[in-house]
Amino acid sequence: MNITQKILTLIKETDFDGFTAKQLYSLLATKSTSDRRIVQDALGELERSGEIYFDTHIRRYRLVNQETFGRAVFECNARGFGFLIRDDESDLFVPASKVNGAFNKDTVLYRRIEGTEDEAEIVKVLSRGMRELVGVYDKSNNARFVVPDDKRFVKDIYIQPKKDLNAKNGQKVVARITVYPVGRGKPEGEIIQVLGYPDEKDVDMLSVAASYGLSQQFNDDCVRQAERIPSVLQDKDYVGRRDLRNRRIFTIDGADAKDLDDAVSVTENADGTYSLGVHIADVSHYVKTGDAIDKEAFARGTSVYLPGTVYPMLPRELSNGICSLYQGVDRLTLTCEMTIDAKGKVVDSDIYQSVINSRHRLTYDEVQALLDGDEVTACLYSDIKDDLFSMKRLAEILQHKRDKRGNIEFASKEVAFVQDEQGRVTDVVLQNNSFSHQLIEEFMIVANETVAEYAAACCYPFVYRVHDKPDQDKLAVLLALMKGLGINVKHSSEIHNSVLQDALKQAEQTPYFHLVNDVMLRTMQKAKYSDVNTGHFGLASKCYCHFTSPIRRYPDLIVHRILTTAILGKMTDRALRAYEDMAFDAAKQSSVREKIADEAERKADDVKKCSYAETVIGKTFPARISGVTERGIYAELPNTVEGFISVDRLGGCFKYNAMQFCLYNDGARYALGDEVTVTVESVNKQACKIDFALAAD
Repeated sequence: MNITQKILTLIKETDFDGFTAKQLYSLLATKSTSDRRIVQDALGELERSGEIYFDTHIRRYRLVNQETFGRAVFECNARGFGFLIRDDESDLFVPASKVNGAFNKDTVLYRRIEGTEDEAEIVKVLSRGMRELVGVYDKSNNARFVVPDDKRFVKDIYIQPKKDLNAKNGQKVVARITVYPVGRGKPEGEIIQVLGYPDEKDVDMLSVAASYGLSQQFNDDCVRQAERIPSVLQDKDYVGRRDLRNRRIFTIDGADAKDLDDAVSVTENADGTYSLGVHIADVSHYVKTGDAIDKEAFARGTSVYLPGTVYPMLPRELSNGICSLYQGVDRLTLTCEMTIDAKGKVVDSDIYQSVINSRHRLTYDEVQALLDGDEVTACLYSDIKDDLFSMKRLAEILQHKRDKRGNIEFASKEVAFVQDEQGRVTDVVLQNNSFSHQLIEEFMIVANETVAEYAAACCYPFVYRVHDKPDQDKLAVLLALMKGLGINVKHSSEIHNSVLQDALKQAEQTPYFHLVNDVMLRTMQKAKYSDVNTGHFGLASKCYCHFTSPIRRYPDLIVHRILTTAILGKMTDRALRAYEDMAFDAAKQSSVREKIADEAERKADDVKKCSYAETVIGKTFPARISGVTERGIYAELPNTVEGFISVDRLGGCFKYNAMQFCLYNDGARYALGDEVTVTVESVNKQACKIDFALAAD
C-alpha cells in the first residue's frame, strides 16, 4: 500500500471528522523533513484528484462526500458570481462570496450549500483554466498592469519589473500569469507577446485568436513531418485503390475556400435510381495515430475561421496542399457511393478507398447561375451541365424526404465583412445561401448518415454526431409563446421534430417568424460528439456522424481511420479496443474544442461588427428586438449588427415578463420580434458593446 492509499484509508476508516497535517505526520510515523514532504505531496495529489479536501474552517483534511461534493469548471461573471458547469448535469450557482479565489475556466472542487437547490461554494481550485490572457497594457502612475479584455477574468494582472517586453502604454498584449493571488490580491505575470495598438491593422483578430489560444504556427515536430510528405502522389499510393480518375467528379465550394475536402459525382440510372458518389480527402493516409501531426490535430480539434483568416487543424502542406482536392491533380480519397431511389431511400451503398482527379473547381455562385439558366456558365461547364441538373433533382428528393421526417430548418444569419486596405469594416453583408449550398448540404448529410448506419450495424466503436431533444423547461416557454401568438402546436408529453417543424412553417405566414425562429433556436440543445449513438433531433436522423471534412474536423479523421480499418479487413479485437478508447477521447475533446471555436468565431464577428458600428454612429436604421431582459432590450439591424437599449434610455419604469419576452408599462410595450427604429449611439470596442437609442418619431 503506497502513501496515498494509506492516507485515504486513515481518513475513511476512522470516526474523526478529518485530520490536521500534524496528526497525519504522527499517525504515519514521519521522522524527517523528507518524510513530511512525501506526505505533503501525497495530500496534494489526493486533493487534485478530488478524493479529499482541506477544510479551511477547521484546518483539517476531510474526505469528499460524493453526494455533496463534485468537480466542475467554473464560469465567472464580470460581477464576481458564477456558475459551475457539470457534465450531463444542471449548472450550479456560486455567489460572489463563495468563489474562494477561483477564476474563470478554473477546474474546481465544490460543495453543495445546504438548504438550497442549485447553489454551491468552491472549496478548492484543482487546476487553473486561464494562464494566458489578452488585454491592454496600462503603466500609468509607475504601476504596470494588464487589463484583461475578457471581463470574466475579474482582476487586472500585475506585471513584474522588467517583464513587459518593452510594451507601450495602451498596446494590446498577451500576458502569462506566473503567480495566482491568495485572498484579495492581484495575480502577477509577464508579457509574452506585444500585439500592437488596438486600431492597427489585424490587431483585432490577433487579439481574438490569442484570447482563445489559437495559432497558425505548428510545433517543430509537426513542421518536419509535414515537410517530409510529398506534394504529389507516389506510385505506391495508388495500390489497392479504385481508380475513379475517368469519372466526372468535381468540387463545389465558396470562392475563397482553399481546403477542398469533398468532391461529388452523380449518374441517373435506367431504373430511375441515382448513383451518388461523395469523395472525401483521405487525410488518414497521411496522418497516422499518435504521430506529431495527429497529436496536434487532436489538441486543436477543429479549424477555426475568423474573418479574413483561418487557424487550421492541419499544417498547410496538407490542408492547402496534398489533401485538398484541387482541379486537375490526382488525390487520394475515401468514397461513399450510394444508390438512391426516387423517394430518397439509400437502397445500396459501398465505402472504399479511391483516387480521383477533379474535373472542375466550381463555386456556389457558378452552380446557382447555371441552374438558373445562365448560358455563359452553362457553356463553360458544358461537360458536367447535365450532371448538375441531375444533382438538383436528387437534392430536391433528399430535401423532401428529410422534410417529411421532421427536419427543422432555421433561418441562417451568416455574414460577410467588407473591409478597406487598413482592415476597417465598411459594411456587413448578410449571406443568403442559394440552392447550390443546399445541394451540397443534402449530399453530405446522406453520406454522413450512410456511414454512421454502416458503423452502427457492424457495432464498431465510432464517433457520432448527436443532438438531444430540447430542455423541457425551455420547451414549455416556447410552447406557451407560440400558443399566445395563435400558432397551433399539437404535441404530447414526448415532443417530435415534426411538431416544431410545423410550428416554424406556420410562423412563416405571420409577422412573428423571426421571433419564433430565434426562441426555438435558443430552446434547442447544442449538438455534440459522442461515442454513443443517441440520434440527431434537429436533423430528425436516427444515426448521424461527421465524415465529410477530415481536413478541418478531428472526429471526421477518426471516422476515416475506423472505416479504413474495417474495409481493409483489419478490425481485430485489438483494433476494436484501441478504437473504443480513441472514439471516447476524440468525442470528448472535439466537443470541447468545437465550443471554443464557436466562441472565438462569434467573438471575432462581434469585434468586426463593432468596427462597422463606429462608422455609422448617429445614423438611423430599422431594427427588430432580438432580446429582452430586465435591464433593457437588444435590437438587431437587418445585417445582424446588434445593440443594447437600456431601460433608462427607453424612458419610464418597466415590468419584465419572462414568459412573453417583453418589457411593459401603462404607456409602452417592447417584445421580442417587434420592429423598431434605432440610432447607433456609441461603441465600446474594449467591451465589444454597441449602444442604440430609439429614434425619435
